[in-house]
Amino acid sequence: TEQQVDTSLNRALGIQTYGEGNDYPQRVMEIVEASTTGSSCVDTYRKFIAGRGFENEAFYRTRINRKGQTVDDVLRACAADRALFGGFALHINYNALYEIVEVTHIPLEWLRFGALNEDYTFNELAMHPDWGRRYTALRRFSKADIERFHFFDPTPATIDAEVEAAGGWANYNGQIFYFSNRGERVYPSPLFRAALTDMSNEEGLSNITQRNVRHNFLPAGMLVDYDNSPNSDEQKEETKRELVEFQGDMKAGQLMYVNVRNGEGVPEFKPFVSNNYDKAFTNAEEKTPEIIGRAFVQPPILRAEDIGAGFGADLMENAYEFYNSITAPEREEMEAVFNRIFSLWHDKNINSEANYTIMPLRYRVNTSLAEVLGDNTDKVVELLYDASKSEQSKRAILSKVYGLDDEDINELIEGVV
Repeated sequence: TEQQVDTSLNRALGIQTYGEGNDYPQRVMEIVEASTTGSSCVDTYRKFIAGRGFENEAFYRTRINRKGQTVDDVLRACAADRALFGGFALHINYNALYEIVEVTHIPLEWLRFGALNEDYTFNELAMHPDWGRRYTALRRFSKADIERFHFFDPTPATIDAEVEAAGGWANYNGQIFYFSNRGERVYPSPLFRAALTDMSNEEGLSNITQRNVRHNFLPAGMLVDYDNSPNSDEQKEETKRELVEFQGDMKAGQLMYVNVRNGEGVPEFKPFVSNNYDKAFTNAEEKTPEIIGRAFVQPPILRAEDIGAGFGADLMENAYEFYNSITAPEREEMEAVFNRIFSLWHDKNINSEANYTIMPLRYRVNTSLAEVLGDNTDKVVELLYDASKSEQSKRAILSKVYGLDDEDINELIEGVV
C-alpha cells in the first residue's frame, strides 16, 4: 500500500510538506466536493460533531474576535475542518496579563509545520492561504506572504519570551492551537482516508454517465466522404461546418469527418462499435456509495438513502441516536479544547460559569414534548409542580427517568417558574 500522507522538508520555504505536492488538504477538498456521496457524508459528519452547539446560552453567544464571531460560529467552523481533514486550528491572542482576549478559527489547509531544528523538534507553524498553488492566476505565490506562529503555550514565561523576540506586544502575533486526530504535532488524516479512492471513482462514474447522456446513447462514428470534385477543399470545409451544426449536448452523437480524395461513391456513415459495460457501471455505481458510507460508520438513512422501509420517524430517531454515540468522542474532544482555551478567557464572568457541553443532535419533526413523553406526560407535570422536590432533584429525574435533554428540561423548569 502507498503511504497516505507523504511528508518531506522544503528548505526553501522552511516547512514540512503536507502530502507529495504539499497540497494534501486541497486534494481532499477537491475529491470530496466532486463526490455526491462523499460530500453528503462529510456534511452529515460535520453536523453531528457540532451538534446543537454549546449548552450554555450565555457562553455560545459570546463574541470572541474582531470579526464579531460567537463561540458557536467558531465551533461550527472547527467541526467542518474536523470532519473534512481530521483536525482544526485556532488563533489565540493574549493581553499583558496573559489572558486570552481573542480566538479565531484558521482554515487548516492554510497551515504547515515549520522546518525541523537540529534536535529534530519544531515549534512553529507557517500560514499561507494558497499552499496548493490553486489561485496563482489571481495572486502570485510569494514567500513574503508566509506568516509564522508559535504553537499554543499559555505559560507566562513562554509568552514573555515570544513577545520579547517579536519586539514588543505591538508586534506580537499570538499563537495557534493545532489539533490533529493523529496526535500532537502530526499532520491529521481524515476519517474516510481509505475511501478517498472510492470518492474519486464516484466522480469518474459520474463523468462516464455524463458522456453517455451527451453522446453515446446515440451511435458515434465517422462520415466517409468520397470526393473527386476539383473544389474538394472548399466543399470539405463547408461539409464540416454543416456537421458541426448537428453536434452538442442536445443534438446528435460524436462524429468524425473523413474526406477521401479521388474516391468514388456517396458519403457513408461508419458507426464505432464498442462493448456494452452498462452492467459493470451499474454495479460500481451501486457499491461505491455503500463503501463510502461504511468509512463514516454512517447509517444509510442519514444520507437520504432508501433502505426499503421508508423514512419513518422511529428509524430516523434510531439512526440519530446511533450516530450521536459514534460521534460522541469527537464532541468530547471539542469540549476539552474549548475548556482548555476559555478557562483562560479574560472575562471571568464567562469562564467561571461556562458549560462546555455540546448538545447532540436530535430528530424531532413536528413532534410535541407531550407526544415524546406519551403516558408519562401527567407524571412529568405532577413532578414539575411538586413543591417538596428541589430543582436539582427535578432535573435529575427528568433526565435519568424520562430521558429528556437539558434544553427540554430548562424550558419546562422555566415554564413552571
